[in-house]
Amino acid sequence: MIWLLVLLACGEGGDDSATETCDRTPPLTYENFGQGFLRTHCTGCHGALLPEEQREGAPLGVDFDTWGDVLNWAERIEVRTGEETMPPGGGPSAEEREKLAEWMACDVAENL
Repeated sequence: MIWLLVLLACGEGGDDSATETCDRTPPLTYENFGQGFLRTHCTGCHGALLPEEQREGAPLGVDFDTWGDVLNWAERIEVRTGEETMPPGGGPSAEEREKLAEWMACDVAENL
């Protein structure tokens, strides 16, 4: 699935608007985008220190607190946010979801 985001973000999907996506200056990284996005929209349920009863159904061990966690769960993050099933209460705007897809394609996928 991540390969699809890479193709779209790097302009291989036939959509001219995606052509410049990976050319953002500065590029989206864990430090300048991902970490804040995950803290805002994900770690309220997917935090390693949360007891099971506070995770709102998020499976134990599926945590997004660190860059390593992101790399371990990249495919799941990409699929669930792409389907807009996460977070369950809504949350990110369309623009934030686009940035998430860009970050996943241009930074996360490069580091897998």
